[in-house]
Amino acid sequence: MKKLLPERKRPQPQIVLTNLIDVILMLVFFFMITSSFAKEKNRIPIELPAASSSGISQGEILSVVINNDGVAFVNSIELNVDALKQKVAEYIASNQGTDPQILVEADVSTDYGKVVSLLDEIRMAGGKNIGLSTKNKSEVR
Repeated sequence: MKKLLPERKRPQPQIVLTNLIDVILMLVFFFMITSSFAKEKNRIPIELPAASSSGISQGEILSVVINNDGVAFVNSIELNVDALKQKVAEYIASNQGTDPQILVEADVSTDYGKVVSLLDEIRMAGGKNIGLSTKNKSEVR
């Protein structure tokens, strides 16, 4: 028997990739931007002293932070003298082939004697390439 109405072709379901790519691209941008803010979240709040001869260190660096109370931190973890010596010794042992750099970031109001005693402890643990962190005077206004 002949059909009176022609048979309609059903449209095949499709996934529109253009919109999907746009959404994924926006998610990538979102995570890139938010991850840049997450780096500063774990930092100990200190005010670095200003110096006109400050430079930028290259390579892997062990950063030791001293707050204004004279408490030492490595990776935002408070360390006593023995734990700091152990951490420095582990860092130097893990970077045996290179010249391991240690950066001391001390608050501008930290007692000078505490900074010197910390530097001495780092040297006794085997640290040789030790730097003091400053901010550039041109940034201070």
